[in-house]
Amino acid sequence: MKRYLSFIAALAAVIVLTTSATDSYRDVLKADRYNAAGNYHPYPVPKYSDTKAPKGYTPFYVSHYGRHGSRYLIGSSRYTHTVDMMEQLHDKNLLTSEGEALRRDLAAMREAHAGQDGILTQVGSREHQGISSRLYKRVKKVFQQKNRRDVLVVSTPVHRVLQSAFNFVGTLKGNEPDLRFQLYSGDKYKDYLARSVPSSIKDPLDSICNAKMEAMLVELSSGIRIGNRLFRDTRKVQQELGEETLASFMYKLMEESSIARCLDIDVDPFSHFTDEELAVFGKIWNAQCAFWFHRTKETGDVNNTITGVPLLLDFIRKADEALKDGSTKCADLRFGHDSGIGPLLGTIGVEGYDTTPALADAWKEWPAYEYIPMGSNLQMIFYKNRQGDVLVKMLRNEKETTIPALAPFDGPYYKWEDLRAYLADICGLD
Repeated sequence: MKRYLSFIAALAAVIVLTTSATDSYRDVLKADRYNAAGNYHPYPVPKYSDTKAPKGYTPFYVSHYGRHGSRYLIGSSRYTHTVDMMEQLHDKNLLTSEGEALRRDLAAMREAHAGQDGILTQVGSREHQGISSRLYKRVKKVFQQKNRRDVLVVSTPVHRVLQSAFNFVGTLKGNEPDLRFQLYSGDKYKDYLARSVPSSIKDPLDSICNAKMEAMLVELSSGIRIGNRLFRDTRKVQQELGEETLASFMYKLMEESSIARCLDIDVDPFSHFTDEELAVFGKIWNAQCAFWFHRTKETGDVNNTITGVPLLLDFIRKADEALKDGSTKCADLRFGHDSGIGPLLGTIGVEGYDTTPALADAWKEWPAYEYIPMGSNLQMIFYKNRQGDVLVKMLRNEKETTIPALAPFDGPYYKWEDLRAYLADICGLD
């Protein structure tokens, strides 16, 4: 929550939006209004096809990282202020029919969140069950090797991440009962699964990001007053809000609404906002996601260098072990957060993550709803032939991907020796 409190303060000075704000964002919202939710978007079940492996190559090892699935909001105080204020505005007859519908939706969301702070939802459980099931069906041979039956599972100690791991592992075990699992969790593992950027480095960058957010708001602002669809009299609503501006309150309403698709309740709060309001929210939220989980021109590459490199080193070292003669391991499964998967993919430089967008353009070059939704993941599938040659195919959110900076061997397949050399060079590993 601290990540955007200073941004809210900047937002407080801006209380108007423009129709032009949605002109270029219209297709994003037309496809799905909840695309504006960015990293709060549920995991989209992918449509994919597999490029056939070169002749003679068979899959034998999987190295995986998955963000936890859809969850409840973090912060036990969420919805308290917004719902209480909407009730107050209801009592004073200041809500339109759309405002009343939003009030009911938010009240239902607050009730669903009671005692579930940050916990995985059933939507999130189904997401990881599905990812696991599709992986098994896709590379069944990996999990049916007689001499490779061991699976190492590591997780951060956060409840929703452990729940995600259990759903994934339980589904895999159900498909292949003879697999042997070892599961570890704790701060020891979080240190490389989702290493935090020190506040001494992050705080100055926060200031840069927030200043850019304010500039974006000024650029997007013009003559349409915010909240007319929800409130009968925005002037009187502002009086009820006191020192808090209407724009600040509206941003909180949209941010707390954006998690709706992650819940197993029938609400659609985004339907009550205008395209103009959602466009401004979506662009700014996407810019913040790029800052938090990727890199931007204004704030640099610290997520990759501090968080991505230690995680990538773990991929290299565990693959080295799995490729040794006599290894009995068929998979390494890691479970963590958006703050892990984003920097990992950016450090590798897979397609789409090889960009460094400006904050204001992040929604065009690095759409958060597509790149880092709930459950987002990387799967590296290792193949070998009878001669012992090893190829690797990478899947981002279960779709084949490549590294623009590195030429593949064949289609999406890389020689492990080439890929390892490329990755090791990034990490400074001999």
